[in-house]
Amino acid sequence: MHRDYGRARRGFDVEVGFYQSSRWRAVRAAVLRERPLCCACERSGALVVASVVDHVVPIKDGGERFDAANLQALCVSCHNRKTATERARREARVSG
Repeated sequence: MHRDYGRARRGFDVEVGFYQSSRWRAVRAAVLRERPLCCACERSGALVVASVVDHVVPIKDGGERFDAANLQALCVSCHNRKTATERARREARVSG
């Protein structure tokens, strides 16, 4: 059931094609080569390998897709936390 929900949701997500593009994959790889550690963990004194390239200002909120100043390397945990916070903020704006 969970897998089917994921497939259906991805079908409606206009950004899926972007994240599968060769240009994004190249930019992502370059960012992770340049900045291999999670920047959020580094700020708290921990050294954790980054595996996600995150848009500081999300694309849905007007962030630039390929601007290096809008990209940061994060570990999965930090990325999930940031994304959940952004989603809650966006939902609060819509309902409030």
